[in-house]
Amino acid sequence: MAVLVEPIKEKRFRLGPVCTNPYPAHMHEAVEIIILRKGHMNMTVNGALFTMEPNTIMVIFPGMIHSYESASEDAEGLFVGLSPGLIDEFHQTLITLWPVFPMVSISECPEETETAIHHLEGYAKQDENHPLAQAYIHLLVGCLLMKLELAPSAELNRDNMMYKILYYIQQHARENLSLDSVAKEMGIGRSHLSHLLSQKLHIHFRQFLNTIRIEKACQMLQDPTRSIKEVCFECGYESTRNFHRAFMEEQKMTPGEYRDKMAQGWVSVVRTYSEM
Repeated sequence: MAVLVEPIKEKRFRLGPVCTNPYPAHMHEAVEIIILRKGHMNMTVNGALFTMEPNTIMVIFPGMIHSYESASEDAEGLFVGLSPGLIDEFHQTLITLWPVFPMVSISECPEETETAIHHLEGYAKQDENHPLAQAYIHLLVGCLLMKLELAPSAELNRDNMMYKILYYIQQHARENLSLDSVAKEMGIGRSHLSHLLSQKLHIHFRQFLNTIRIEKACQMLQDPTRSIKEVCFECGYESTRNFHRAFMEEQKMTPGEYRDKMAQGWVSVVRTYSEM
């Protein structure tokens, strides 16, 4: 059975551009719909590598481990993130089933799919909170569920250990974690844990931990009442110097620069949902 991160709060959906930067394996309780319009993107979903072409859709259900591997320079598209409870009649389906094959072509979906995407693309650029945005998300999800072959998530999840590892690190990222402490908590050897991370997630432990921490920092920096020093310690860093260094490695800018650019609308939303 897949273990999920904490539920989505407050805002129930999010629209924006697709993520074209590499991003390591993660999971959450939200549904992600990635609609590629131009270029190519490589994503890994539940251990399988997929190459998205123009006018294809990737559908990530809650609990599915996924990562953004690479994208062509001209890659463009729409990102739709939503709470499984946003649409009552689909809620149970979204939390108990997974798509056997998560990628579909728009041309293979009902014709209303293009209509929904077209309107959502407009709302993403002009008014994410448009009163009709949720209605078109409802239409899009309904169209996709008509096309996707679904199966119980427990049957498709054949690697419970990876879920346990990801869940534990994400939930305890602010603590003084180490490869040894996480391995002990998981009941496996240090070398086994290192092998799982490098072989299945293609990332080292410290890099993955920093990515999770900086993503949390990006969420917290959206609140102007929180000082950068407060964000630093809340995210598990013992000094502002280490925090600034790690932030620069992930975002290519300082926390202060990120906050300023975000306030001006120059930085796209982060990909996690625990603060939504």
